[in-house]
Amino acid sequence: MVGAIFCDLHKAFDCINHAVLLEKMKFYGVSGNFYSLVKSYLDGRYQKVIISYNNGIESTWEKIKQGVPQGSILGSIFFLIYINGLPKLALTGTKILLYTYDTCIIVTSPNLENYEKQINKIFRDINYWFKFNHLVLNYNETHYLQFNTKNSRKYVLKLNYQGNYVKSSPHTKFLGLIIDDSLLWKAHIDQMMSKLNTACFVIRTLQAMSTETLRMVYFAYVHSVMSYGIILGGNQPYSEKIFKIQKRVIRIITNSRMRDSCRGLFQRLEILPLYS
Repeated sequence: MVGAIFCDLHKAFDCINHAVLLEKMKFYGVSGNFYSLVKSYLDGRYQKVIISYNNGIESTWEKIKQGVPQGSILGSIFFLIYINGLPKLALTGTKILLYTYDTCIIVTSPNLENYEKQINKIFRDINYWFKFNHLVLNYNETHYLQFNTKNSRKYVLKLNYQGNYVKSSPHTKFLGLIIDDSLLWKAHIDQMMSKLNTACFVIRTLQAMSTETLRMVYFAYVHSVMSYGIILGGNQPYSEKIFKIQKRVIRIITNSRMRDSCRGLFQRLEILPLYS
């Protein structure tokens, strides 16, 4: 049996405790001038909320004791240092994957009884770890996926911690990919089709421009969408619909007829077909 918990942290970057972060940086060997620079960056910052300038409605100045800027390179590095110890909780048959604040826990076991014990223990352990490090798991946005084959028996697991239940879902979004419990990638391909149809419309409206310009637009709005995660879902039968949209775009760029063969058009534009 294989299952995965896709964790979502509540205001992850805003909950980073400065004192805990500095201690973790010491543990990982950060010292000297660089440590002093980071400490200076985090310490001595204050903020207040102004509701009305005219009426003078505002809060008092309060010292900022937690939180790092989200969307910055430095903020992401701080967050990774902060949660770098989480994968050490992994037991035999479990694996913890981290990418900034996106966390996935994969549990595998040959039998149901051992699988239940493993997944409940690792879920209890990570909740305790998050609480100890001043982080909060958002149970409403955390999902559990039970991966199944076509002929396997579906098993419903009610995963919870202290009465907070995790949704069991047939699919969830992780790192921009929609992962489904059968790994058929149908939901992800449907999302791609929506984006590619929009891109197709844009290229059609720009058809009067030169072929080189349309080719640049293709790589910006079509190729970028198609190539992301192609190694996972590109060989699925359902991906044929993506290939049809790609051929439609190629015909628009070259001003070809609907039934013209695209083999030579791909070569002329030096663009690889989906399956290549």
